[in-house]
Amino acid sequence: MSLLPSASQPGDAADRSSRGNVATQPNVPAPPQPAAQTAPMQATACREPLLPPPANVRSLPWRSADRARRPSGRPRILMTTEATYPYAVGGVSSWCDLLIDGLTEFNWQILPIIAGESGQSKIFKLPPHASLVGQIELWSESLPRRRFALRSEHDVRENLPASLVRALIGWEGSYASLLQALLWCRRRPDAVRGAFRGARAWRMFLVALEEVLDERHPDAGPAPRLDAVEAARLYQTIYWIARAAGIPTPETDLLHVTAAGWAVIPALVHKQLHGTDMLLTEHGVYVREAYLAAARSPSSQGERFLSSRLARGLSRAAYAAADFVSPVTEANAAWERGLGVDPAKIRVIQNGIDAPDSFTPPPGNKKIVSVGRIDPLKDVQTMLRVAVEVSRRVPGAKFEYWGPPTKGQETYARACEELGRRLGAEGCFQFMGTTKDPHGVVRDADIVLMTSISEGLPMSILEAMSQGRPVVATAVGGVPEVLRGCGIVPPPGDVHAIATGVTTLLRNPKLARHLGERGFARVHRLYTRTACLEGYRELLGELTSKAIAA
Repeated sequence: MSLLPSASQPGDAADRSSRGNVATQPNVPAPPQPAAQTAPMQATACREPLLPPPANVRSLPWRSADRARRPSGRPRILMTTEATYPYAVGGVSSWCDLLIDGLTEFNWQILPIIAGESGQSKIFKLPPHASLVGQIELWSESLPRRRFALRSEHDVRENLPASLVRALIGWEGSYASLLQALLWCRRRPDAVRGAFRGARAWRMFLVALEEVLDERHPDAGPAPRLDAVEAARLYQTIYWIARAAGIPTPETDLLHVTAAGWAVIPALVHKQLHGTDMLLTEHGVYVREAYLAAARSPSSQGERFLSSRLARGLSRAAYAAADFVSPVTEANAAWERGLGVDPAKIRVIQNGIDAPDSFTPPPGNKKIVSVGRIDPLKDVQTMLRVAVEVSRRVPGAKFEYWGPPTKGQETYARACEELGRRLGAEGCFQFMGTTKDPHGVVRDADIVLMTSISEGLPMSILEAMSQGRPVVATAVGGVPEVLRGCGIVPPPGDVHAIATGVTTLLRNPKLARHLGERGFARVHRLYTRTACLEGYRELLGELTSKAIAA
């Protein structure tokens, strides 16, 4: 394969020669230094997205273990979130808010993993029985307090990057090896940065990466060629994982991980140290969404390979550690079984909402709305094309998209706006920005539209049904199950089929009203807040009772 003279000269093809799967200097340059200025590997967009691996990790101090003991005997649940609650809008954040607000018999300890500047404002107000116990801030440049390293630990330090790349990027990476490496990071957080700065650690990492890229497995395609820049970016990403593992976690009775990605890292270490049970809830299938994002990404083949492999490695670890996996739909449970999760560990609990007792009739204004984040997984570009086609068939039809870009997807949002201009969609499609009244937005429309390429059980669809509005939504995740008999479910990405569904409802208001009424009744029958909370109350009570009894 190609050799690059150094990682700092990725474009100098004149000096390349062939050797192995990773391009680097024959005499191996100094390792890339962990630093905030290094460009992160291309982000993978996920449900609430795979975080773009930023530069460093920071945790906020929390109460001491004595002060963290359960008040009034209530069980403590440590919930780890990833780029969602309480700092971002979206379905997962709304679900977290519903769960925490409704289950007051537990003390909720919230540990968010966020990417961005410090001092972000909370979008959701935490109730009295919930508190932030810190946060893992993946842009911080602060370093842990240094401690003298024992001589016997030096070998472990030099092996750390190599161990992590084998465990997380390898097709059948060792779960035990991953835990051993992450545990060392928790015990020696001050030494993690130094473990990545040595030339020998970098050489050992390259050897391990070569081994991973040379793997052959019947279920895996051949690995692409990686250049030195891609290898260095992976090195940085592995460093960020090690830093996240080093962040301490408070005493708790149950670990609740809300995504099978970065959010699992602190929970893996805590479970190994204390034997605490772990519940994994999945709204989308994390690794599936990573594959979808990689397939659509403009990044290099090497970056797409590494981002999807990393998502797979984190998901495998999350599934192995979880005592229970609770998807929100049977469609996701089927994926989890296919990915090796023991069926006995899976318990489906569907989303639910607090639906009103009645609804107002549609206004008849030919308005179609969508409420959600601007994100590649929402396939906003298909929606733009649908809007143009529908407005051609039904003059006067207007489309509104309510919601902000997902953090890190601002470029995608600008690309959507540019596509709208090129398609001439300005007269029929508007990006409206954030709304504080999503129910009002839905009530002011005739139809609710969703064009996602991946979903779990979308809260936005349940909210549209609760307002008596007909829904046209793509057949992904739990959508066909939810809209059975009360909506139109075309294939994802099929502009003609989606546009035909919308056009049919605009031209047939009687059918639209009928579907809206059926959806309203279905929400009240199957997808209530009470039913959702009772499912989690039973499962969380079962898991925490063991900890309290012990």
